[in-house]
Order: sequence, then structure tokens, then C-alpha cells
Amino acid sequence: MALVTGGNKGIGLASALEMAKEGCDLVIAARNEADLAKAEEQIKAFGVRVLSVVADLEQAEGVDKVVSGAFDTFGRVDILFNNAGYGPFSPLLKISDEDWAAQLDIHLLACVRTCRAIIPKMVERGWGRIINMSSVAGISPALGIASYSAAKTAVISYTHSVALEFSKKGICANAICPGLIQTDIWERAADGFSRQTGKGKQEVFDAVASNISGVKRFAQPEEVAKVVTFLASEPASFVTGSVIQVDGGALSGSEFKM
Repeated sequence: MALVTGGNKGIGLASALEMAKEGCDLVIAARNEADLAKAEEQIKAFGVRVLSVVADLEQAEGVDKVVSGAFDTFGRVDILFNNAGYGPFSPLLKISDEDWAAQLDIHLLACVRTCRAIIPKMVERGWGRIINMSSVAGISPALGIASYSAAKTAVISYTHSVALEFSKKGICANAICPGLIQTDIWERAADGFSRQTGKGKQEVFDAVASNISGVKRFAQPEEVAKVVTFLASEPASFVTGSVIQVDGGALSGSEFKM
């Protein structure tokens, strides 16, 4: 059974669907009830059981609600994909204390809280898979998303700590770092860059993609989901403590530019 936060759309939904294809039961969580309902129907089409939970993962109470729902319904969580998050666009000196705290809450502390609740049960069974969503911006910070970048860097460090302590107990923990993926986060980022630069939105997308070393395009969420599903599998038993870039070569040059 897999728990996917932010499982209502984008990479989260694509990953849930990939795991459902493999016969995995799902718990998906997000704030938007309507999106969750649509996602639940898509997942059920693969003949698996699914529980959708409306919750705000920025809050400890929201995490408790999701984890409790998972254990009450399925009695276990074998795979945890901490995917919930968002990336606000703002000049560095305009980011408020509240905005900094919100980014750490949704990206870092949501991971910390789910892992703290779920890892002990994984240890009892001697098996578990944890995939924490970071970003290429967590490796090489990008202009205009300083709080997001810092929070994603923290996710990488935390994932290393989880792997260091629990890999010997059968739990593989890895961080995944997507680059340019066609998701709502990039739609909002493109809007922000468009306002800042005066360029059209598509022009922004094209300019960003042209700076990628390698494939020079945006990827679809399904391309990341394939990697997530592998990391969640038994064959990935020797992959732990890793930072997996799914970025089309974005960081193969000297820096990540936008």
C-alpha cells in the first residue's frame, strides 16, 4: 500500500496511477476535494482500493489525519511518497517570515511528520520505501524561488539522514529532483517570470527550456512517475540515500539558469 501526498494532480497523481497499474492500493491526500475526487476515480479504474483524504499537509493536524486514515483503512503503509508542495515566486528580499515558514512546513516538516509516524511500522515489518520530493532547485538554487529552493535543499539533507539511520532495517529512502516538468508549479512560475520580464508566457517556457543542457524541453509528469514507481519497488532494494535527478540534463552544465 502506498501513501502519496499531493496525489490529486501532476507528478503525485501520475505516480499514484503508475503504482495502481502494478496493483498497489493507494491513499492520496491533498487540499482540493474536487481534484481528489477526480483522481480517486482514475485510480479505481485499475481495480485497486483507494482512500482520498482532504487535508492541509502544512499543518501537523493534516498529516495526522492522513496517516491515521491510511492505517485505519489499510493497517499499513509500505510506500511513502512525500510529494505535496508548491513554489511561490518572489524576489528574495520580499519573502516574509511567514512565507519562509510555510515553505519549510509543506516541504520539510510534512516529510518529517509523515516519516516519524510511519517509519516505526516499517521497521516492525523490515521493509519500506520512502521517496521524498525535492527539486533541481534544491541542488542549485534558482532565481525568484529562494524559500522553495532552501526548503528543497533541506529535504535532501533530511532524506540522507533517514537513509543513514534506517537503510539497515530494510527501509530505502531517496530524494527525487525533477527539473522542468509541465505541472501547475511551472505554470505559476512562468506567470511570475512573465510579469517580471514582460515576456509572454510561452516565450518564458521556450526561454527556460532553451537553457537546458540536453533534451531542451519540458517533461510530462508521467516521465517522473516511472522513476518514482521504480524507487518504490522491490528491485530498488539497493538504491537508498540517493538523490535522483530527473531533469533532462539541466544540471549537467555549470549552473541551473532560468
